[in-house]
Amino acid sequence: MRLDDSSDFGSQFFSTLVAIAALAAVAFIGWKAFDTWRSDPAVEGIQQILQQQK
Repeated sequence: MRLDDSSDFGSQFFSTLVAIAALAAVAFIGWKAFDTWRSDPAVEGIQQILQQQK
């Protein structure tokens, strides 16, 4: 609970902007981690083995 109950547009807009930026950063880091994982030679080898078993 806030002490200053002031929900003026500026602080609300700023906190929304910070939340969107944080979500974008998490999404970008997750995408880069997934991209790095996909290009890992070990993962490619596992995918080839799984394809051969079909």
